[in-house]
Amino acid sequence: MVDFTNILDPSAMYELASSQAYDYWITLGINLVLSTIVGGILLAIVLEVFSRKFNEPVSAGNAFLAVLVVNIINLVGVMGLLIPFTSAIPLSTIIVPLLVWIGVIKLFFGELSFMHAAVIGIVFFAVTLFAVPALVGMLGGFIPSFG
Repeated sequence: MVDFTNILDPSAMYELASSQAYDYWITLGINLVLSTIVGGILLAIVLEVFSRKFNEPVSAGNAFLAVLVVNIINLVGVMGLLIPFTSAIPLSTIIVPLLVWIGVIKLFFGELSFMHAAVIGIVFFAVTLFAVPALVGMLGGFIPSFG
């Protein structure tokens, strides 16, 4: 069970921050930036293809912001707080992130119908499972290591 009383405790936050070396936090920041850039570019491409295919006007300007929000939800650990509550549901580790993607796509691209937002959310969830980690790993190889 999750204990929500220690989330805002300053000593618990200091313990969390000092539990890892600075390299961990730098790597986490680099991964957040790289995955946002790569994911934003891929989401803009998916949205552009989708808008041409279905003649639905979509501005892909919010693609990077949408990807940043989902990355923060996934990397910082909000998903770690949600999964214990949904553990009774089969495949909840797939369903919850999928619903997050659909919700964020609908939130940032309100001009899409719900069905189209769901399709883009499902497609881009699959893209983030397979393509984004490979591209981030490839681009991360060009960044010199710290330490």
